[in-house]
Amino acid sequence: MRKLVKLCFVLGLMGALSTGLFANGINLNSIGSKAISMGGAFVGLADDYSAVFWNPAGLTQMKNSSFTLMGSAIIPKVTYKTDFFVPFGGPSIDIESEKAVYPNPGLGYFKVMSDNLVVGILLFAPSGIGSEWDGDKLTVFSSDMMTSYKWKSQLGAFTAAPAIAYKVSDTFSIGAALYLNYGMMTIDRAGLGQYSEDLSGFFVNGAIGAMFTPSKFISIGATVKLPSKLTLKGDASMAGAGLIGFSTTSDAERTIDWPMWIGVGVAIKPTDKLTITADAQYTNWEKIDSVPIVFTDPMWHLFFEADSSMNTLWEDKIQYRFGVQYLVSESLAVRAGYYIDDAPAPGTTLNILMPSISSNWVTFGLGYMTEKINLDFGFEYNLGGKDRDADLAGVIVGDAMPGTHGLSIFVPTLSVTFKF
Repeated sequence: MRKLVKLCFVLGLMGALSTGLFANGINLNSIGSKAISMGGAFVGLADDYSAVFWNPAGLTQMKNSSFTLMGSAIIPKVTYKTDFFVPFGGPSIDIESEKAVYPNPGLGYFKVMSDNLVVGILLFAPSGIGSEWDGDKLTVFSSDMMTSYKWKSQLGAFTAAPAIAYKVSDTFSIGAALYLNYGMMTIDRAGLGQYSEDLSGFFVNGAIGAMFTPSKFISIGATVKLPSKLTLKGDASMAGAGLIGFSTTSDAERTIDWPMWIGVGVAIKPTDKLTITADAQYTNWEKIDSVPIVFTDPMWHLFFEADSSMNTLWEDKIQYRFGVQYLVSESLAVRAGYYIDDAPAPGTTLNILMPSISSNWVTFGLGYMTEKINLDFGFEYNLGGKDRDADLAGVIVGDAMPGTHGLSIFVPTLSVTFKF
């Protein structure tokens, strides 16, 4: 029975992988109020501070040095239904995750060194979210199928990204960003008694980008975010381990190869007031086919390690993103977007703490621009997400939690840029 709950570790792990590349689950892969408002179709435009995330080469479009304050609020709702245990005398389950709002702040500073060179740094939190459930309704996943345990994940990640961009010619720019990432994860779930894990880790990766602007009516961009390896270290505890003569705590470590991300995009300006963008963004999710764990305590290593490691079996995916901006006046812009988000997790590894739902996202936003300040507001919502049923094959081997899994997310975002 413990295998049915082991996948809860994934949520915490993904939160600590602070690249901001999350295509599914209850994390988003969007940075920047303007970019979010345009559906994240920003690789070919990348004309503000969020270029550090989407395409560093776009920073050469800055005409003024600037300082930016930004923030968003991630508001998820996860649902879970199952009658799987009813034939065995168990309960029917129909629950929602506890209501929560997860803030996601950031700030940036950029210096225009010359007509051809821009440098700066962006501090942002690409992951800052979690999930909490009523343990009284999940007793069937306890080792004795009776006891209520705490089911909760809290995670956060912070990235400091120094960046540089250089205009090689009037039509071609290149750029690079170094991502210095620190992630933290805590998680509680049922095990042999109450299980808790508290891990953190630091790793480095980065992005390189290019932008080609053959005319003022069109720009084409491409970005590669480099793969990396993350090691999370910390402590694990299991209250029930003492009942069988084991230590109730152990040092724990998880290591994972984080995948490459490639984005290509185009921005077309049919008129001075209208901008249309489109992106294709690929993530090599197959790199994450399993999430192993190592316990330093010899008895934990022998008896708990195999059960606490897991198969994820994720599949490579491509997101297709579209955006539009219309200038109502010189100071007011209206923006909208849409993107298709295909779930990387198969039905054989679905679980309540790392939902993976294919969705159609809609976005909307406004921008107010003056000579000294830009104010951008937007939101995104995963309209049209389809509930998914876990595959029986995954349930049998303990990689999935049986039943129907659902997810909705609403994210408002706001940023203020001061130019000087």
